Amino acid sequence: MSIERLRIPVEHPTVTEVTAAAHAPSRREGPAVLLTHGAGGDLDGTGLVALAELLTSLGCRVVRVNLPHREAGQRGAPRADRSVGSFRSIAEQVRAQYPREKRWVYGGKSYGGRVASMAVAEGLESVGLLFYGYPLHPPGKPEKLRVSHWPSVGVRCLFLQGERDTFCNLDLLEENLTKLPRRATVHVVEGGDHSLDIPASVSPEGQRVSGDEVIAGLGNVVRPWLKSLE
Repeated sequence: MSIERLRIPVEHPTVTEVTAAAHAPSRREGPAVLLTHGAGGDLDGTGLVALAELLTSLGCRVVRVNLPHREAGQRGAPRADRSVGSFRSIAEQVRAQYPREKRWVYGGKSYGGRVASMAVAEGLESVGLLFYGYPLHPPGKPEKLRVSHWPSVGVRCLFLQGERDTFCNLDLLEENLTKLPRRATVHVVEGGDHSLDIPASVSPEGQRVSGDEVIAGLGNVVRPWLKSLE
């Protein structure tokens, strides 16, 4: 596996390029994957890197990318719908960078995964969506569900969710999966939070397990989902 740092052109009012990191697998077996980060994170978040490394080990080319607000050094993220155009622009540039890759999965951490799903709902071509902690609602506000675009998401989705994620009431997630036109797969990490971190207080071994460690062990979940996209 090799990793190459890239600059990706983007259509945006304040930045013209964003930073990306491309992971090349030793063997190509699955679709290519474009991942981006949470509202306050960046492409080098440890969980996002772990997810990219897992996917690469399964035969996928993976590109991690900064969204424009992070590239510009902004502390807060814009409203998700305002990042959709930039994400689409980035996706088109990345696809042009790798013309041999015909099948793409989009997704990422929290905000990034949500933005990707909104772009797909608006017609961005994809074979699947991979959510690392989908932010179903703001913490403490389960009535403010972020699912209005789901009926237009016509691809298979994989949700990697923590049991203790304050952004995602699992019962509400289950209730709303029927809004997705295609069958979704949900994997719940017992004791996990929004980043899939498991604190020592709820870990079966009595020791903290970081989200990147959890993700590294999810090959048996991600591999069959990738196969289902064929």
